[in-house]
Amino acid sequence: MTDFSQLSVRQLLEMASRAEIDANRIYSDLSHSLKNPLLKEKFQWLAFEETKHKESLEKLFLTLFREEKMAIPDKADETLLPSINFTPSSPFTEILYQAMKAEEAAGDFYLSLAQRVSDPQQKILKYLSHVEHSHYTMLKSEYLMAQEFEDYGESDIDKVVT
Repeated sequence: MTDFSQLSVRQLLEMASRAEIDANRIYSDLSHSLKNPLLKEKFQWLAFEETKHKESLEKLFLTLFREEKMAIPDKADETLLPSINFTPSSPFTEILYQAMKAEEAAGDFYLSLAQRVSDPQQKILKYLSHVEHSHYTMLKSEYLMAQEFEDYGESDIDKVVT
């Protein structure tokens, strides 16, 4: 397990950027694989949000490190920012559960990182924390629906409930 306090703000921002890139890719992939049009839209929206988060992190990085270039790692530390891992045969509820945990961890990560910077950068990180927690809430709602309706992700909504 990586000790958060041993990493620099720079390293943490770079790692967060990697996690946002990965989340965008995963949510985009999921949106393409789902047949339920409502879920498809929600995952497209999540992918869009993750892209916006990465852009916010890049701007934040520039304000803190001026002309330096962000060095995005190949992989984020799973203990700090867990990713979503699935196969085509993974149950949709398991994918949603992992996504919930990833969003919750990201929210906590940004809140902790906010304590290492001052305003106005702190406000940006607190905002990202709140947004990640709102993603968690949305995913939890979808998770509960998927538990209730077995083929929630695979069918048009009218076919799920009839």
